Amino acid sequence: HEPRPTPKPNQTMAFVSSIALTTSPSLTAASTSAIRSSVFAPRVARVSRVAVPTPDRLAPKMEFEISEGVEYELNLLVFVLAFFGWVVPSSLPAAIPLTNGGGLTQAFLDSIGSNLAHWPRGPALDDPFWLLMVLWHIGLFACMIFGTIGYNLKNIPKDV
Repeated sequence: HEPRPTPKPNQTMAFVSSIALTTSPSLTAASTSAIRSSVFAPRVARVSRVAVPTPDRLAPKMEFEISEGVEYELNLLVFVLAFFGWVVPSSLPAAIPLTNGGGLTQAFLDSIGSNLAHWPRGPALDDPFWLLMVLWHIGLFACMIFGTIGYNLKNIPKDV
């Protein structure tokens, strides 16, 4: 092995295997590329890669199956319609003590606003916010699930 040179204050060192390369601001690009090619040339092995085409059936796809090979389509329009299908009816006023005569959505948003007024302290465990949040989200997700199931009924074979 060759002894490693000690770098001067304005030089940087790079070690490749057991060979040290020193560079200084006075070296030109041509001389550094000549040094690199002479140092790395005997040690570089050429690797050739052959591109193998991937069959379409092996490519990953975002598809779901309900059962027995029936495709399950995800459609953004169904989720948007389900969202409005939940928000609009749950916004209608109702004579429910939890919502103070307003809609569930309005009561939930009012509860969020009153809790944000006490930021950074969160809602207490007995705060009605938690019940409103759970009820509102259960209704929303139920609309989304049933809407998606209804949309995908067209994929189920009629002979079943």
